[in-house]
Amino acid sequence: MTTTTAKAARNPAARELLDEHLPIARQIAARLKRRYTWVPMEDLYSYSLLGLTKAANAFDDTRGVPFPNFASQKGMFWAIDEMRKDSVLRRRSSANMPRVLPFSEAAGNADPDDGWTPEVVDGHAPRTRDKLEARDLCTTLLCKLRKQDRELLMMYYTDHMTFREIAEVFDISESSVCLRHKALIRKMRRMAGPMRVA
Repeated sequence: MTTTTAKAARNPAARELLDEHLPIARQIAARLKRRYTWVPMEDLYSYSLLGLTKAANAFDDTRGVPFPNFASQKGMFWAIDEMRKDSVLRRRSSANMPRVLPFSEAAGNADPDDGWTPEVVDGHAPRTRDKLEARDLCTTLLCKLRKQDRELLMMYYTDHMTFREIAEVFDISESSVCLRHKALIRKMRRMAGPMRVA
């Protein structure tokens, strides 16, 4: 176990859990690699260790859930959360963006005195505007939800976790997650008013 991870563990019991269950971090990293292929494995392992450390600190053995089950789900969620905070999950989308030419390159050898300016027509502009408006609406609606409800929706839509995986994180039944998800979507549609959220 690394010195940083050892220091991050708040108590001897948490340190002991970390020492005994370090392979879980490798398992979490392997699962993350299947989803986030562009992130180096070493980085994923670091985030997985951080998630495992948080899981060890938060673990409550009186709830009757074995630590490996708790850590493999909650640790992965916290690892993803830390990756999001560090903007790691945005890098792929920005790396795949088309290169934008500087104005000087776009204009080429045109005479600046003839009043010519390059005209760039974006045929996707209306669709892009609609997507941005929908995203802004969703962000506004999500901010009005409780933290736990936001987490549930983020796990399902952003992290692509199944209802079963989410149920294990929240320590509730899979059917409860399904019902809660349906209720949240209905609630968001009501809050949206005339603007519909798909």
